[in-house]
Amino acid sequence: MFKTVSMEKILAIIIAIIALIYIPTKILNLGYSPLDDANRHVAFSITDRQWNEIIAITPGLESDHNAGWHSFLRAIHKYFKLNKEELLSFSVIFLFLLFNLTGTLVSPNSVAWFVTLLIFFITQRVIFGRLMCGRPFLISCTAELILFKYWFDKESIKKTGSTKFSIFLLSFFVVTMSVWLHGTWYTFLLLPFALLISGKGAHAIGLTTVILLSTLAGAYLTGDFEGFLRFHYSSTFNIFTENIFNWQLVTEFYEGQLFNLCIYTMMLILFLLVKTKQLKLNELSKDPLFILILLCWLLSIKVARFWVDWGAIALAYWLSLKISILISLMNSVKKPVVRYTLFFFIILSTIILLPLAKWNERDNRRAHFADFNKPELVSFIPQKGGIIYNDLMSVFYFQYFENPNAEYKFILGFEPAIMPTEDRKVLRDITYTNYHFSAYKPWIAKLTTKDRIFTSVDISKNYQTLDWIKASSKLWIGKLKD
Repeated sequence: MFKTVSMEKILAIIIAIIALIYIPTKILNLGYSPLDDANRHVAFSITDRQWNEIIAITPGLESDHNAGWHSFLRAIHKYFKLNKEELLSFSVIFLFLLFNLTGTLVSPNSVAWFVTLLIFFITQRVIFGRLMCGRPFLISCTAELILFKYWFDKESIKKTGSTKFSIFLLSFFVVTMSVWLHGTWYTFLLLPFALLISGKGAHAIGLTTVILLSTLAGAYLTGDFEGFLRFHYSSTFNIFTENIFNWQLVTEFYEGQLFNLCIYTMMLILFLLVKTKQLKLNELSKDPLFILILLCWLLSIKVARFWVDWGAIALAYWLSLKISILISLMNSVKKPVVRYTLFFFIILSTIILLPLAKWNERDNRRAHFADFNKPELVSFIPQKGGIIYNDLMSVFYFQYFENPNAEYKFILGFEPAIMPTEDRKVLRDITYTNYHFSAYKPWIAKLTTKDRIFTSVDISKNYQTLDWIKASSKLWIGKLKD
């Protein structure tokens, strides 16, 4: 499984590391800051409070399903003395580097991976944006790349046929780490399903065994074995059995797009491979990677996350393999001068082009954020033991990040599916009625002097029994009158 690495490969890796650190660092310096879960991961990692002290949760779902990632960030925070802004930047840079460096290493050609990055940046910016989100799902994506190489790549399987036990151990390790650090384990089962469809039943059984054993090991490492497994079962069950419209779910569970430019790029490369006699179309039905791409593409019609978290990663690895083949067909690349020139050209193109996109999330952050340092907002700070009744998750992400040790709760945290049933129904009524003022009535009725209501629409004229203030461009805060 392991082989001697040439000096040329080592030099390419060093240059790749420099480039992969520079890209996210440059983008962060341009004003980018993650908008969602990265904020709550950092905030949770610098406090000793548990989730049921921070958000309102259905009893039984209090388990920390990202326990490993929070332990890792907590160690980085303690050892390197990073503040929360620095820890957030570290999350973005570290995970971007981890995923893309792994892609560089598993790809037969380092240039091919950077070409793949550029293709995603040009054809499907959303996918590239997720590589900058600082969330531990990128650890699962990294694990996917390793599994693709040793279970899906025909050439790698031929080379490592005599070391299957070491591959089993490597796979067990990376999936266990993914389960412990990220949490979501069941979607890994898409991989053996694709192997089974492509006629590789033995591989499917082997990988399924790895995933199941890794899930148990990862759950054990969290320190809350039963709670961890119950959280994933119950929250997922709530998400997909709730009788609501698709657009009422969180963005990642929206319906996907059937066609996109990435698929057209894939078709173009298929055409070039067939034309150069490097591929026969009838071989695709036996290619588990190609089957997985199509499977996730079809599933994304219902849930976009099948594509952005799995299909796109499979496509990235597939593109790197096929682009490597096309590069190898170029006789001129066999000359060191041409090979080095091509590598540096692609690297420079990547580090110049990627930061040119509009990275203005830090400006968007202010729209749903209340700066309690402003004198006019001091009296609107929730009191100890109070609840913020918020109709947007962004309120939770930004306010919690700003003050991780605040002694109040959010009614809506990082997932509506774990909210108390009564409050989840209120939230669904609010979104279903397009934030009509009448839907807020149950929350208004529950307000105490300790609580506050944060709304993304102005309903102050409809509830004049409350004191209101416009905290930012798209956020209003209400409280009971003194």
